Amino acid sequence: SGTGAASVPGAVGWVRADQPAAPTRRPGDRPSSLQLVSRFRSTASPAAGQLAVYLAAAPLYLPVMQLVQRTMLPQSGPSELAEVLLSGLLRRAEGGTGRGQWYVFEPDVQEALLGPLGRDEALLVLKHCSQYIEQRFGKGGPNFPALAYAQLGDGATRDAAHRTPWPVPGAAGTPPDAEDADDSEENEGNGGNERPGGPRVPHAFAEVAARVLERFMPVPPRFVTREPKTSGTPQAAGLAVRRARELVRHFEADKMVQRLIDAVQLLRGAAEHGPAPGDDTELWAEYARCVLRLWEVQGGADLLDEAERAAERAAARPGAVRERAVLAKVLHAAADDRRRRGDRRGALELLRRADREYTAACASPGLEPGEALRLTLERVRALEAQWRLDGDTALLQSACGMLEAFADAWPDQENRPAVLPLQHGRTLLKLARATQDGEQSREYARQSARSLRTAFAQGTGHTMGTETRIVLDLVDALLASGAEPEEAATLTAQSLETVRDQRQRAQLQTRAGRVRVARYEHTGDPAELVAATEWFARAARGIPRDSRAYTDLLAEWGATLLRRAELPDGRGHIGAAVRVLRDCRSEMPAGGAQQSERLLMLGRALMLRHRATADRVDLREAEYLFKLAAEEAVAPLTAARCWLELGRALLQAAGVLDRPARRDEAAEAFRSAADAA
Repeated sequence: SGTGAASVPGAVGWVRADQPAAPTRRPGDRPSSLQLVSRFRSTASPAAGQLAVYLAAAPLYLPVMQLVQRTMLPQSGPSELAEVLLSGLLRRAEGGTGRGQWYVFEPDVQEALLGPLGRDEALLVLKHCSQYIEQRFGKGGPNFPALAYAQLGDGATRDAAHRTPWPVPGAAGTPPDAEDADDSEENEGNGGNERPGGPRVPHAFAEVAARVLERFMPVPPRFVTREPKTSGTPQAAGLAVRRARELVRHFEADKMVQRLIDAVQLLRGAAEHGPAPGDDTELWAEYARCVLRLWEVQGGADLLDEAERAAERAAARPGAVRERAVLAKVLHAAADDRRRRGDRRGALELLRRADREYTAACASPGLEPGEALRLTLERVRALEAQWRLDGDTALLQSACGMLEAFADAWPDQENRPAVLPLQHGRTLLKLARATQDGEQSREYARQSARSLRTAFAQGTGHTMGTETRIVLDLVDALLASGAEPEEAATLTAQSLETVRDQRQRAQLQTRAGRVRVARYEHTGDPAELVAATEWFARAARGIPRDSRAYTDLLAEWGATLLRRAELPDGRGHIGAAVRVLRDCRSEMPAGGAQQSERLLMLGRALMLRHRATADRVDLREAEYLFKLAAEEAVAPLTAARCWLELGRALLQAAGVLDRPARRDEAAEAFRSAADAA
């Protein structure tokens, strides 16, 4: 009918061969926002109508929407949420990447829904969203109203009489060990774009909170804008740069976003009102850095565009080599933003531009060792981001060679920075995972383990979180190298004794399970598989259900249970394997990269249960899953395995169900398996 947010194909009637075409809908036929809301309220259940009002004050991210429903309307269920999702008031957001579903309201619908929402109810919704941020991003993350005030302050200058900093605890700060951003396996799915020190809170959280608080709460005086008064002399520009750097240092120490906003406004005024703004490359470079830092905290396309313009202005002057590094960093951030919005081609082009700028900056004569190290590490991370987009392992090999050459040229060979072997080990670990040749992959993993051991031994100044991340990567490298798992087991056990952070404990428990699986492969003792499943069960309790890591863990846990169930005495583990793999399927986003492999595992588990219990329902479901997995498989060998299992299931069904025609279907499936292989 065209009135909903989604379409479902289906037959609604018979048409003749000479049936005339229906009249096309005119653009003016689309109902207004008030009409959409009025029609929804007239047909929806009371609980669904109230839920839509509450969701107008929350980010439209499916896990958050479910949280708001559970807390604000505990008596409601999936049917009420489905009424809202299919109401035509909102639609799926396009171009986004990552796990989960984001939605957006149709134009002006949100304002219409917020009308009957009371102030106390709105703030209660924001409170629950703050609790979600705390659970998902850690207790050090910014609370929802604080994010909103930072968003409201975007682009505003502050009068000194009203300058009271607004604290945002833990907001996108760069810790002393910022070069050691969380680069563990659990974070690879997002392209490694989390800010140093933890995952970045999506910008939509701040934008929605700002809109709600603007409606229900007065804006504090410190967010009232006034025109900056900046003198246009070169001395004033230099003073502005020094003052801005001081403000940024204070921000990194206390996380008062107001300081960062003041620094941007100070530099913006100096850049716009200077006598010869194009000549002061230092001013424009510092301006670009501060705007980029503010974008990392607040988000917003305007800030990113402003940073790029300032960086290009700084790098445009002949001989401005170091300023090109600032431009490269901004281009890298812009590429990350493009990738998150689904523009992979645009992101790849920006990363290639960034690499050219980094190459020129790194070749600049007279660089201090510390500055050269920073630029080299930034270039390596840009190459890794480029590899994630186009899959060319030559980029990782180039990054490894660059780090090795830099380490060999370090002035004091006895006291090289620990970040060098750390980054070298992590890049080699990525290369080991991406290499198809098994022996070459194990060799890269062995080299990675050597570098990570060196970094771990040198890391006397590391924080607990940094040290744990090094242990996680070292354990991964040891397991990938095929070595005896005892060293990995010792490292994991020692870390579990000291680590208290729930997320990191879950990661360590996952590694403990993998160590047990590796022991089984060395010893053949089935008890090791049982112990591994127990570790995976503990880890699952510490991982948010809406994260990709949770689904990945369920798949790994289910695969281990399936291995145990397939052993001669494994009948007692079949039910657990089916349950975990079924949970994995329910949590798995549609179209995921590993969807076929996980459907295949669930089908195999169901076939095991069918053979044990002669349940025909399991047999039919397994047939369906094998066919679905085969049709959605991308890798040829995966498709061949799916067709092969489907043929076996059909062959068994021919005897169990006494349907000889299934043998012909089985033969066709076997032919498809041979063709795919």
